[in-house]
Amino acid sequence: MKVTWRQVVRWRLRRQLLLEPAADAVGAARRVCGLHAQVASATALIAGVRSAGPPDLDRALWGDRCLVRTWAMRGTLHLLPADELDVWVGALTDRESRRRFPPSFEREHGVTGARLRAITDAVAEVLGATPMTRNELADAVCARLGYPSLAGPLATGWGGLLKPAAARGLLCSGPATDGTVTFVDPAAWLGRPVTPLDPAAANREVLLRFLAANGPAVPADIARWWGEQPAPARQWIREHADALTPVEIDGEAGYVVRAEDADALAAVPDGGTDAADAPVLLPGFDPWVIAPLSHRRRAIPPGREAAVSRTAGWISPVLVVDGAVAGVWSHERRGGELAVTVHPFAAVDPPLRRAVDAAPQRFGPLTGAGAVRVGWEEVGA
Repeated sequence: MKVTWRQVVRWRLRRQLLLEPAADAVGAARRVCGLHAQVASATALIAGVRSAGPPDLDRALWGDRCLVRTWAMRGTLHLLPADELDVWVGALTDRESRRRFPPSFEREHGVTGARLRAITDAVAEVLGATPMTRNELADAVCARLGYPSLAGPLATGWGGLLKPAAARGLLCSGPATDGTVTFVDPAAWLGRPVTPLDPAAANREVLLRFLAANGPAVPADIARWWGEQPAPARQWIREHADALTPVEIDGEAGYVVRAEDADALAAVPDGGTDAADAPVLLPGFDPWVIAPLSHRRRAIPPGREAAVSRTAGWISPVLVVDGAVAGVWSHERRGGELAVTVHPFAAVDPPLRRAVDAAPQRFGPLTGAGAVRVGWEEVGA
């Protein structure tokens, strides 16, 4: 199957719910393989631009409990649909089984691989439906194991020693207590057992979900998004070739897409104008930017990578025009007004500028602002 990059970027903007939003945040999380949740303010905007109305994430997480906040892809926090947790836990548990613990791990975290497994088992024993703060959980684990020296490593904000428990479905976020992060047992919190899907079935489902939102992609794209080396991703593709179609993009082979999406992708127009060509403002850490890397390399102009993917893994809010990153942007609440500043990478002609000026209006309701004001500054000014 042969397509062009223009077809691919038009296709992916639709699959990412940026032209036709989902009914709510749960539907958005279901489509894009979870909502990135490292920064709560960005999560609300990621969900908001993909939902029919401003999402109430607190209600979905702590009231209805239809979303779960946990460490998932790449060991980063995501909001996942609660009714899909068994799928994700099945694949994450399989990934965790391949993890190795070289001497550098003990130097960095202060524990061995064997001690980490004991910590994970202890988390399952002490955590229940009642939210526990990080320090409370650390104290309970230390008491259970008889190792008070673990209190410091367990209490760190990065949560490195708690991520294996999250991967096995033994831990997820609970509601904050006085602004302090808490954890609960997902099964007790949701009121149902968490039964990990068989690894082969879970890996197949995760692969197809990724491609549904991000295809076509190469094995390295899948591996980077999932947080592994390319070998397991290549194995996934071999094992599930019956559900995939090889794709060549502008003469470059090695891509795959879900077989059920092949006809729809081929039908995307290569010429003329399309709704996907209109300018779009995407929030920080948006999944359109994060994955897949092969798309990002073509979307970001040479020399502008550092403006988009910044230090410490920070992904900037971006302006996307015709499938390419044309700049970055920032916003600030000033009283009842949202002040948006667009930083284009190059000169913007008047018609495009008028179209971009209209794009931020959608962020007013998402931030609770009564009005939106747009300003422009060159990058680096």
